[in-house]
Amino acid sequence: MTGSAGGPSLRTRLVRRVFVVALRALRELGAGGPPEPDAPVAELEAYALRLRTASERVLSMVPLGCDVEVAPLDGAPVAGRVVSVPEAGAVSEELIGSVRWLAAAPRVVLHLHGGAYVMGSSRTHRGLGAALARAGRAVVVLPDYRLVPEHAYPAALDDAEATWRWLTTECGVAPERIALTGDSAGGGLAAALLVRLRDLGAPLPACYVGLSPWLDLAGTGRSMVEMASVDPWLSAALVRPAASAYAGAAPLDHPEVSPLYADLAGLPPMLLHVGSDEILRDDALRFAEKARAAGVDASAGVFPGLWHVFQAFPGLPEGQAALAEVGGFIRRHTVAGRRSPQGVAV
Repeated sequence: MTGSAGGPSLRTRLVRRVFVVALRALRELGAGGPPEPDAPVAELEAYALRLRTASERVLSMVPLGCDVEVAPLDGAPVAGRVVSVPEAGAVSEELIGSVRWLAAAPRVVLHLHGGAYVMGSSRTHRGLGAALARAGRAVVVLPDYRLVPEHAYPAALDDAEATWRWLTTECGVAPERIALTGDSAGGGLAAALLVRLRDLGAPLPACYVGLSPWLDLAGTGRSMVEMASVDPWLSAALVRPAASAYAGAAPLDHPEVSPLYADLAGLPPMLLHVGSDEILRDDALRFAEKARAAGVDASAGVFPGLWHVFQAFPGLPEGQAALAEVGGFIRRHTVAGRRSPQGVAV
């Protein structure tokens, strides 16, 4: 499966040029420039924290549409935000973000944000959350799972599992009404959550969507080398220290650290999207191939000339096409709840 027939549109090529300049400025000015990959751990961690602060400041200022509702998760074991749009179905404003509000949603997307396990939050990913809410006609839950360097594996995965169990137990959202999605590191974390839930014999979500998912922290894909001079966003020099920090005492090929190495049998239908011009391209392709070999309904779309998590860039024709496919996939595989006159799903 491929994402589009030709190369990127003119608008996309122009956005890419601006993006490269802005990203370079963020890394050089906002975070003081990246250290050498073999720099002392303390220096690498200090840079990661500066980059986290800079990206949080910049990305949290991205404007949202006037129709987007964002509220803190009320009563959740892991802090975060919930994002809704009119397409997700109206719920009374006094209940926004509450257990009752989530229980009344026709369908829910649990989205785990990206950021190399070092940065990112429910604030930086509100825009992508709103895009997923529109496409999937769903309420989107964005938990703020714990990050490195403060918290190595399994902290992030434990937080993702806690949020899942809260949604399905305290909120009463049936698993078949939930789609599990993630971008970049969040895509890998979401896949790891599938593996953990399956191994525990717990109910699984209706489907999984990975947007440029980071599934092999050992970095064995050929694209890590082949795309090194092409990828405008990521490089092995940036992701390898983050991988080691996240794995902590666990090996990089641990199935809950790098889901590519897990047994994938019994997992729900999955859709993976990746740009052709990114070092993580082969993570998605190999994961989908392995899943299909295990009997899973899995497909991977490669979008020519596109970069890491391009769906997060509003206005790109390719991003809109990708999100439309993601939305259709989510709606097709989830069972929408039916509301009572009081607004409660039944």
